[in-house]
Amino acid sequence: MNATIQMDETISTSMERLRLSTAVLGVLIYVAGFIGNLLSFLLFIQKELRQVSTGLIFLLLNIFSTIHLLSLIFEFLSSIFEFQILPYNIFRCQFILWLQNATRTVCSFLATTVSMDRFIRSEYPIQSRIWCTTKIVVKLLIIYCLFSMLLYAFFFHPLNVLDSDDHCSFPYDDIFRRIALNIMPPIRFILICVIPSIVMVGCGGRMLYNIRQAKQRIIQQTTPHHAPVATITIPTSIQNKINDENRRQITTFDRMLLLMVLANVIAYIITQIPFSIYTLYYGYEALDSFTFYALMRAFLLMWSSVYFGIGFYLFCITSSQFRKQFLRKIKNLCICYRPLQHRAAP
Repeated sequence: MNATIQMDETISTSMERLRLSTAVLGVLIYVAGFIGNLLSFLLFIQKELRQVSTGLIFLLLNIFSTIHLLSLIFEFLSSIFEFQILPYNIFRCQFILWLQNATRTVCSFLATTVSMDRFIRSEYPIQSRIWCTTKIVVKLLIIYCLFSMLLYAFFFHPLNVLDSDDHCSFPYDDIFRRIALNIMPPIRFILICVIPSIVMVGCGGRMLYNIRQAKQRIIQQTTPHHAPVATITIPTSIQNKINDENRRQITTFDRMLLLMVLANVIAYIITQIPFSIYTLYYGYEALDSFTFYALMRAFLLMWSSVYFGIGFYLFCITSSQFRKQFLRKIKNLCICYRPLQHRAAP
């Protein structure tokens, strides 16, 4: 009896620690994510970036990531703080779960499209003028949205309601329960984890290979194989200086792309796979120890949400050009704000 009581107390203490750690980390992650997405939005909204397919994809990814983070907050407050913003079945159990899954799928497709866009530009530079356009991006976005909205429409099942404990419950021995717990998790795992990871790794690897090949061609062009007869001789020191400068620029660009690709792929895999694997076994199922599953789901959801708010900080760390563009945008905003402030002053 004493051993059982002691075990229950240990489990209760561990659960409370998990709740507190999830609460603290969740607040930090969501606040930092919204701030980072806002700063990224200020940069990607620029006309010169929106006119390029890659910049437009990043802008759309930023918008849908922000919507996804917002949808996660409702479940975070409900699971950790036991606070229901709108305790209605159609909102909490149907709309929020539908919005979470739909936006997560769209973000996964957009992240994959970014890698494919970069791959096409490096593999087929001439054809990329036709394939990598903003019109194609808009068409793909419409397809992604329609597909995701219809795929998760089953969440609007009328029996997907709140139970007596304010938890979303699925009816037993029902087709909806089998779809939500047995059929959709494997499909979602393949759609937003397996396929995107394979495509991003493949495109990133091929793009890096193309960069290295281009680097070797430039080095060969800058290195004379046969010394021609010339009336004016270029000093060797100047040639070495030019060659060293070219190599340095190529190395810097290569390293920047390498870090951006690897960081994006690694961040996606590390943050998305744990939650997707968890849903394969448990999903939204309400068992006797529902509190444990709810906390684990909230913790893994919080961890997966890191990817949807880390883009700004990731690009600032890996890309010097991104930092320069951001600082230039901040300076322009400050310059525009000062005249407005002087006009408002009496």
